[in-house]
Amino acid sequence: MSSPVRLRLLLLLSFLLSLPFAVLSSCPNNCAGHGTCGIGGVCSCFAGFGYSADCSLRTCPKGPAWADKAYQADAAHSLTECSGAGICDRSVGICECFEGYTGAACRRSACPNDCSGNGVCMTIRDAGLYLGSDYSTAPGSTGGDGLGPKYTNWDFESIGVCNCDMGFFGPDCSRRMCPKADDPVTINQNSRKVGFVLHGSGSYLDGVLKIGYLGHTAEFSLGTQWTASYCKQQWEKLDNVKSVSCAVAEGNPHTSLLEGQNVTMNVTFNNFPTIPSENNFFSHSGNPPLTAFTCDTSGTTSNTAASSGAVTSCLVKDLVYSDVTEYEFCARRGTCDFTSGLCYCFTGYTGMDCTSKSYSVSASNAEPALAATATGNDFIGNALEIQTEKPASQDFNFLSCKADGTEVFSINGQGRIMMGELVITQTGATISQGGINVDNGGMTIKENGMFVTNSLGSVNTAQFTASNTAMTKAVMALYSSTTASKTSFKFIEAGESSATTVFNVRGDGRTSVGGGLDVSGGATVTTGGLGITDGGATIGFGTVHHGGVPAEYALNVVDGAEIKNSRSNATVLKLSTGLDNHNGTVLSVETNTKATGNYFGYQDLIKTVLNNDADESAPPQVIFRVHSQPKTEVMTGGFLVRAGGATVSAGGLVVGSGGVTIGAGGLALVGDVTFGSGVYMTGTAQMSGINADMTGATLSGGFTSSGLTSFTAAVDAQSQTLTLDGATIEGGVTHIGLETFSGGITLAGTSSVTGGITFDGVTSITAALNTATSTATGLATFSGGVAVAGTSSVTGGITFDGVTSI
Repeated sequence: MSSPVRLRLLLLLSFLLSLPFAVLSSCPNNCAGHGTCGIGGVCSCFAGFGYSADCSLRTCPKGPAWADKAYQADAAHSLTECSGAGICDRSVGICECFEGYTGAACRRSACPNDCSGNGVCMTIRDAGLYLGSDYSTAPGSTGGDGLGPKYTNWDFESIGVCNCDMGFFGPDCSRRMCPKADDPVTINQNSRKVGFVLHGSGSYLDGVLKIGYLGHTAEFSLGTQWTASYCKQQWEKLDNVKSVSCAVAEGNPHTSLLEGQNVTMNVTFNNFPTIPSENNFFSHSGNPPLTAFTCDTSGTTSNTAASSGAVTSCLVKDLVYSDVTEYEFCARRGTCDFTSGLCYCFTGYTGMDCTSKSYSVSASNAEPALAATATGNDFIGNALEIQTEKPASQDFNFLSCKADGTEVFSINGQGRIMMGELVITQTGATISQGGINVDNGGMTIKENGMFVTNSLGSVNTAQFTASNTAMTKAVMALYSSTTASKTSFKFIEAGESSATTVFNVRGDGRTSVGGGLDVSGGATVTTGGLGITDGGATIGFGTVHHGGVPAEYALNVVDGAEIKNSRSNATVLKLSTGLDNHNGTVLSVETNTKATGNYFGYQDLIKTVLNNDADESAPPQVIFRVHSQPKTEVMTGGFLVRAGGATVSAGGLVVGSGGVTIGAGGLALVGDVTFGSGVYMTGTAQMSGINADMTGATLSGGFTSSGLTSFTAAVDAQSQTLTLDGATIEGGVTHIGLETFSGGITLAGTSSVTGGITFDGVTSITAALNTATSTATGLATFSGGVAVAGTSSVTGGITFDGVTSI
């Protein structure tokens, strides 16, 4: 090689050696296309491709290592590829997580079985934020903002947990909840009661208050009038609440001037739904803790006239939390199959929640197809109970009984019973409300009768209505087939009790009215008479018809009337008119029978009898009668006329015994008169040309005979003048207790006194006594003599006993 050539080679080598090394080096694999080649042939890999020098291997996401060494006190879990819970696939840069881990960096624990399709998997951070308690329940705490506590520890996004759908629970949400209810054995327990106190520093509250309760939220408008019914309505909208009762204080929190006062709402949880709306995060056993209730006041404001947005606080407090009713699976009377969510009840209990008593089923022809037996003598529950969550309605049945496909008995959702026939064989039927409706077929009660009791004073106890306008039968018909005495039973009986009746209709039709009878339209008794034992009868307005013609009287009795009186001091019958200008007849006794003229064929128009019931060892005694001979007879006791006198125009007057006493006005007799037992007269008696049998008659008011008068018995004239003009007296005349005999006794004409004239105790006779033979016994002075003029005669003499002076 020549020197010039060698020199050129050396210069070229020196130049090359003087260049930077990067210019002289190339990057491996040209950085695999996932980076840039740098000085010295070093690849600068793109993100995610820096695990190898040539950028051909990818890196995987990093997360807090599930387990590594601590790098300082209480500090570990450094960021590690795949969080140390998986293998990175470098070809694609994706972590292949070990079993139980998931996520791009395997930083989350996988939810078991992916929550079995019955829930969603969420981190513990999200669980706390969206499902956790919104605020502290310590006294004086303020309301929350609708979000729970924020969890920020290393595993806040590492730990995964299932949030199950309502009705499911368990780590993987594979378990089903069974029906829940109160234990039917435990009694006399309390209901859970919680109080909510909302306070604002301003004049009034506004907005919407949200109260969270175990995964459900109740909303309350502060611009609405708060009442117990509004509180109940809002709470019972929640799926996990069945029935509550509320007590609210302060009224409308929007319009009330609070002035530092609280708005209080006390809620008693009476019942929870049989199918629980609960899951693995939200459940309780009948006594939900105070932390189960949260207040979200982020939507509320407390305003004043000068400012707005003042702080609003909400406090939840316990009111009743001890010995509360249970809310347990299968009511603690059975076991729950959490696979199917069905209860398997213990012996003696049944139903979807095991709260009902059990029954047995038999297919034997001789045994009941379905039987329910409540065992134990201390049983006090329901042997059979049918329940629905739906309110009462007529569009469903509690029970339907069919025979060969035909319904013969049913009970609808309102409790109405439909049946083919009702036969009550014992103890009768009691209907406490709603009454009984029989649409067709009527109702027959064979034994023990029917008892209807009514405690309401404003409705009829029993009412019968005939709605058919062409009704021809009785609205109420009473029949008896008894063959016994018709007087031994009653069709109708009314009163306070069977011992104090005021009205009855006897089997023979006799009607008894104990409290009086008011008839406003007239009354007709065609047979049997009308008996009123007490209270009397009052007949008011209306016209009595006799033979179809209006009568002039108020009461028409066709076949007789009997009036009895059981009171010793009451008038049996009183007839009166209340009209001052009355000009009719108060009492009219009439008969269509003609006068018989025969004593033995007469009818009594009026008859009075003493001792009618013959209960004093003596027969009944007729005192007075008016009969159709016609004649009026006083049978005993005499006939007393105290004033006005008595006139007998024809037929005479017969007094059987007791005599006749006329007090004043005198007695005028025209025709023959017979006195059976004497007559006592205190007024003047005048007889003109008649024959009189005056056996034992007493005349204290004087006696005047004009014309031919014949007396067949003695006449006793007391204290007055006796004038006999042509009279014949058989039996004598006696004057007893005469103070002054003025004018003497004159027997004129052919007068004759047989039996003598006797004066007993006469004080003075100032004129002569004209008679014949006289006898004076104890006579003190007899002046003027005794003369019998004409053909007068005195047979038996005249006797004066104790006469002082004549």
